[in-house]
Amino acid sequence: MKNIIMNKLRSQTGASITFALLIFLVCTVLCSVILTAATASSGRMSGITEADQRYYAVTSAAELLQELIDGKTVSVVVATETMYTTTYSNGVPGDPVEGSSVTKTYIVADKKASEISEADYKNVNGTDKTDCLLKTGSVNNESFKNDTIPKDAAKNVNAGTALDGSDSGKDRFTLAPTFSNPSGFNADTLKITISEDLDTTGNITLTICNAYNTKGGPSESGDRYTLILPFGVDKNISTSTKTENISSTTVGDNTYNVVTKETKTTITTLTWRLNGIKTSS
Repeated sequence: MKNIIMNKLRSQTGASITFALLIFLVCTVLCSVILTAATASSGRMSGITEADQRYYAVTSAAELLQELIDGKTVSVVVATETMYTTTYSNGVPGDPVEGSSVTKTYIVADKKASEISEADYKNVNGTDKTDCLLKTGSVNNESFKNDTIPKDAAKNVNAGTALDGSDSGKDRFTLAPTFSNPSGFNADTLKITISEDLDTTGNITLTICNAYNTKGGPSESGDRYTLILPFGVDKNISTSTKTENISSTTVGDNTYNVVTKETKTTITTLTWRLNGIKTSS
C-alpha cells in the first residue's frame, strides 16, 4: 500500500493535481462557511449592542424614577379661615355672626398629617410660604414650587384632574443625559420618553421607552424597549378645627365685641408604592 501511494505521488499522469484541486476545493468551502458564520455573528453582535443600549438607557431611567417616587409622601393641606364676631352684653354672649372667610391650599412634601405643623407652610410672622401655597380660593399661586412628580400628582388629585400620557395626549416628558465631551457620540440615542397616566384617586402609571433609535430617528415599535411602572397610592384624610381670639372691642356700657378666627384644616396624605415593573413591546 505504501508503494502504491508513493507511486501515485511520483506519477506524471495528472492524478496528483486532481487531489490538489480537491483539497483546494475543500479549503475554499470551509473558508466560505467560516466567513459566513463570522458575518452573521458580527450582525448579531451589532444588534445586541443596539439592544443593550436601549435596555440600559430605559432601565437606568426606571431606577431613577423608582427612587424619586416609591415610598414618597406628599400632603395636601386645605385650611379654611372664617372670622366670627360675638357680642357680649352683661357678660352674656350672643350668637356669633359669620364674617369673611378664605380657603388656602398648601402642598407639603415628605410629611404625613401627624408630622405637619403650621411652620411647614407658614413663616414665623404668619405669612404664607409661597413655594408651598398652591392657591387662595380659586386663584392659583404662580410661585408654588411644583418640582417633583409626586407634588404634581398631589396638585392634580386636589383639582380632580386626571392625566393621559397616550400618544395623543400631552402628559409626556423626556430625560436626556448630558456629557462634558460628547464628540463623536450621538447623545440622542440615550434620550428617554416618559408618559404619565394619573387617575383622580392618585394612582400613577409611567411608561418609559427610548425616544430615538440608534440611527437618530424617532423610535418605533420595532426598535423600542418599553417598561411600565405602576405606582399605587395610599390615601389618608384627617381633619381638625382651631379657634383663636383675634380682638375684643368695647361698643357700649357692659357691651363688647369679640372677634374670633376659626380654622378648619383638612389634610390629605398621599404615599406611593411601586407595584412591580412590566415590559411591553
